[in-house]
Amino acid sequence: MLPDAASAQTTSDNASVATSETGNDIVVTATRREQRLQDVPLAVTAVSGQALEQSGLKEVTDIQYLAPNITFSSTNPVSNGGGYQIRGIGTQSYDSGVEQTVGLVIDGVVIGLSRDPGATGFSDIERVEVLRGPQGTLFGKNSSAGVIQVISRKPRLGESTMDFSLRLGERNDRVAQATANVPLGDRLALRVSGFANAQDGAIPYVLDPARAVGDRRNNGVRAKLLWRPTDTLSLLVSGEYQTGFARDASIIESLGTSTLYNSQFARFREKPGPDVYKSYMDGDWTAANTLRATSLEANLDLGGHMLTSITAYRQLQLTQRADLDGSPADIFNNSISGLDSNQFTQELRLSSPAAQRLEYVLGLYYYRTENAGWTTQYGNYYGLYGAPVVVGGGRRDQASNVRSLAAFGNATFALAETLKVIGGLRYTNDRNRGTLVVTKLPFPAVPLGTLVNYDGTVEADNVSGKVGLQFEPSRDLMLYATYTTGFKGPAIDGTGGIIRKVRPETVKSYEVGAKTAFLDGRGTFNLTLYWSNFRDFQAQTFDTTITPPAFYLSNAGMLRARGVELETGFRLTDALRISASGAYNDSTFQDYLGQCYPGQPVSAVVGIGCYTVPGTTTRVANYRGFRLPNAPEWSYVLRADYKQPTGNGNALDAGVNWAWRDDTQAVIGDPKARIDAYGLLNGTIGFGAQDGKWRVGVYARNLLDQRFYAPYSAGTLNPGGYVRIVMPEAFRTIGGTVSFRL
Repeated sequence: MLPDAASAQTTSDNASVATSETGNDIVVTATRREQRLQDVPLAVTAVSGQALEQSGLKEVTDIQYLAPNITFSSTNPVSNGGGYQIRGIGTQSYDSGVEQTVGLVIDGVVIGLSRDPGATGFSDIERVEVLRGPQGTLFGKNSSAGVIQVISRKPRLGESTMDFSLRLGERNDRVAQATANVPLGDRLALRVSGFANAQDGAIPYVLDPARAVGDRRNNGVRAKLLWRPTDTLSLLVSGEYQTGFARDASIIESLGTSTLYNSQFARFREKPGPDVYKSYMDGDWTAANTLRATSLEANLDLGGHMLTSITAYRQLQLTQRADLDGSPADIFNNSISGLDSNQFTQELRLSSPAAQRLEYVLGLYYYRTENAGWTTQYGNYYGLYGAPVVVGGGRRDQASNVRSLAAFGNATFALAETLKVIGGLRYTNDRNRGTLVVTKLPFPAVPLGTLVNYDGTVEADNVSGKVGLQFEPSRDLMLYATYTTGFKGPAIDGTGGIIRKVRPETVKSYEVGAKTAFLDGRGTFNLTLYWSNFRDFQAQTFDTTITPPAFYLSNAGMLRARGVELETGFRLTDALRISASGAYNDSTFQDYLGQCYPGQPVSAVVGIGCYTVPGTTTRVANYRGFRLPNAPEWSYVLRADYKQPTGNGNALDAGVNWAWRDDTQAVIGDPKARIDAYGLLNGTIGFGAQDGKWRVGVYARNLLDQRFYAPYSAGTLNPGGYVRIVMPEAFRTIGGTVSFRL
């Protein structure tokens, strides 16, 4: 059955994406065309903007509680370069020059800066699409594990609207969002949206109760101007400005064996411990960023073919301050750093006419990032040396410049009305240059280690592709099977000022799936099986031998990710819809020698556990068969949505969402660095106009107040002790909301 024009046409400027609650008519652009989700031959989850609002969640990272088999870094928040993991695969790195394994694409623009807040505020979002598995033959930047695509609403010609919403809740939780769509003639329209999000943290500073771990403030405004000078040409100019502030410090979970360190807590009646959620630092830990961005999207209809150009520039400035020791003493109170990054991208894409036997997308892509950062880390170190002690010998200035060139294409050819063959090809050339310059501080200081200057370049090219078959005997059944290869470019990791070259990462992925609908489209049942083999996977290693301890990148020889994903939804009545999704994911290292975790027993057998490399004093650990960090084996999401008219044009609505995930590791191998299994219950209930012109309601995030956190070794300052990252969503928030539309 060849696709009809209505379901496969190229995205238009004013496309109204269907979000039918049956799930059978949801339309996505995962293949760079508008298609019913049920017709797309890959594992993709679409979450509408309305569902995001009804969930009560507030940040783009919360998509992990709405879609299956996706997590966000448990040890690196956004301000520290945290990233997503899909099917257990992802890159978490403090280094701004390291590429993410999971791509983030916002309105067609790849977000390559690791500290970029992206679509943090969830303001005026049309939908979010999560594409699982390697994506390179349709997107400008290659992504070896998957893509999260965020689509915000475009200006609408001839429409004048205004929307406003306000949420107020516990710990001064406040979320304000406003959007205005203004027609400026028959062929010109402006859309402006803004947001202001903030909440006080739940973990107080003992020495300064006005501060708390988890304090957040994010503000932003986005403007889009759409101009259609002719019936065949449209131009969309976008501008964006965001600011953010966060206190994302770790807190002490346990004290170790250092008598000197432990004595700093003698004056407190309540000492750090597993059940104590307090910060004892006498300094501060903050991150503040400013983002400026602009883009131009041009679409030209060439008699059925659509030529698309997306030109984008993003500039990010970040400043961070950290008390590295986390104690009430000045040991290393001053970790001060800054980052100035910018990104330029240019994508050209040609899409063939829809509803043809042969359909294809061809593209060219240019990507460049420039990152300049500096770090100075020093402290009084208990006053033992009579002068400050400085990490690495002085101020460290690091820079990285990444350039990527690519040509890509993807095509489908109908062998018969019910059978299509899929093919795609991509060529990528990546180059990464990194430098490090160390200068002495302008005051007397005792160096703790001395780093050497560095200037180096890594470069690699790759050809990757995709082949597959799609069988669609009816509108209610589609089967597919694909084989895809992916590539992630080389990196220069400079975490802690120690330069490490990291080889490119490649993947071979097999996927089979079935998408079905039943009872006249009232229900859907989708099933995916996958098996991916990664070579030279860019793995995260936790180094406790440096001060401060840090995660850095290294290459694992082999990694295997395999599993099953299930998504289903059913409309029980006109008022009630339920949905469920779940995943079994087995992501394990097949060949990986890493650092022994603190306290790991030393094996007398070479190649087993933590052992000494023959002829040296170096110890390494064999992690073959170990699961990846932050990669739960089992996870599922349950959701119910209810909307019942009550008369006089009004309606009662409610939504509830339960997201559960299995236990996993924060750091590979370490039994004390375990994240226990947990589930989060979120929900909303409201009353308002049936057409959405006004609404009042209440919301709850983590209604059951479920505590969860990621522990890891504290390192040399608190040997034998552990610290933990506790995200803000580990504490309950209940509040009220009001919204209206003009």
